Amino acid sequence: MNKVINILFVGGAKRYSFAKHLINAGNKLKYSVNIYSYEMGSCLPIESIAKVIQGKKFEHDSVLQDLENIIHKYSIQIAIPFHDNAISLMYKISDVVFTPVSDIDLIDIFSSKKKSVNFFMENNIPFPSFSKKTPAIAKPDKGSASKGIIRFTNQSDLNIFLNSEQSLNYETQDYISGPEYSVDCYVALNSTFKYFAVRERLEVLGGEVVKSRTVDIPEIEEICYRILNISGMRGAITIQLIYDKYNDSYCVMEINPRYGGGILTSWGAGVPWFEILLNDFLHKKQGNFKHNKNICMVRSFREHFSKI
Repeated sequence: MNKVINILFVGGAKRYSFAKHLINAGNKLKYSVNIYSYEMGSCLPIESIAKVIQGKKFEHDSVLQDLENIIHKYSIQIAIPFHDNAISLMYKISDVVFTPVSDIDLIDIFSSKKKSVNFFMENNIPFPSFSKKTPAIAKPDKGSASKGIIRFTNQSDLNIFLNSEQSLNYETQDYISGPEYSVDCYVALNSTFKYFAVRERLEVLGGEVVKSRTVDIPEIEEICYRILNISGMRGAITIQLIYDKYNDSYCVMEINPRYGGGILTSWGAGVPWFEILLNDFLHKKQGNFKHNKNICMVRSFREHFSKI
């Protein structure tokens, strides 16, 4: 086997399984896949399977040049962002490396809760409303992984918050209590191929799903078809939804233009995400497949050791 594909993870220190399955997918296609990972720090799980390259903070003035240098030095052909702050960076150098991300205008929109709400309204996509009554929830405009969220159960506290300057940096919505769903999607950069799989989030730890199952919900599927047909939606996309029991409807909470942490659920149900990515890069025809419903994924802990 002399055909090689070098892949760079950006902010993927914990994506050991993702790397393993990419390597296996390459073997199926008769390619040797080498994984590199752009990270900061040591004693990282990805070290067990990839060459770790010490990088710069995503906010650093020279991070783009640093990434380009690494891409050229290691002959990187595919670069995958796993961190929200890395997505726009990778788009900016998508002319020098294949990177599965949406158009920059959409990346900018989805990085902001406020801009996302405007996008949902313009495209007739259902999202949680806000009645200015409790219970309510305020999400940081640029937040991620459920960090910095404020919940309100007292009306006077909510009123004080809404009249404060602090509220300008948050998107406030009615609090919805119901099942949450993630939809793993991929829209090929080099063809008309698109595919998605819906999964219910059953247990979450540290902002990432640790137990989920694939489901069949026509209402969610209709919403996803509408989203994926919007111009500029490309590459890996994760759509987050919640079921509103009061209104008997599904609402989109956010769209992340990257691979979701629980994508292995739908992979285990039969979606060959890793072959899809490699076929897109190689300009190969995507295969025919259909994934199974009610396949449950439960994460277990695995120890990684390194010398520091």
